[in-house]
Amino acid sequence: MSSNFTVNRLCEQCGKVFVAKTTVTRFCSKLCNKRHYKSKERAKKTATMDEVVKKVLENNNQVVDVSSLEFLSVKAAAKLLGASERIIYSMIAQGKLNAVNLSQRKTVVFRKDIDRLFELPEPDPSMITEIRPPIDECYTMAQAQEAFNISEKALYDVLKRNNISKFQEGWYTYVSKETLNNIFNPIIEHHV
Repeated sequence: MSSNFTVNRLCEQCGKVFVAKTTVTRFCSKLCNKRHYKSKERAKKTATMDEVVKKVLENNNQVVDVSSLEFLSVKAAAKLLGASERIIYSMIAQGKLNAVNLSQRKTVVFRKDIDRLFELPEPDPSMITEIRPPIDECYTMAQAQEAFNISEKALYDVLKRNNISKFQEGWYTYVSKETLNNIFNPIIEHHV
């Protein structure tokens, strides 16, 4: 049985008016039908991604600013330092970081101990370096080799053996003339 009537309809995809052969026809062509289907599938996919993004944003909004807390979990301490939890546990085991086990699964780190990691240590008086002599009172390494007719390795061995400091200024490494002269040409005092 065929129908003898025609119905003017509005295409749901493109919005054109068309003559439909049935009362349930929604699209003016097969192409509009495909386009509608694809846009509907795309909307489903973006809706699921929108939900995932929304959950992530909600979780990020619930994050507490760890820099303002006095006691931190290992996870929060790792986040604060930009390190892994394994590194934090390693620092605790090495004694570099103090921590307290509140229970079997909860370890807490005191924020001040983390801040103390970044403090510079007090200088050790024995480690204070001597004042450099002026450059005109120093040999370059090449000049010292030439002056005392020794090889580079021998010069470095003498410096190391006698704990003589050297310093670099620009391209050259310098060592005190007085110190090297005392080593290679010792002053012999005669007692009369």
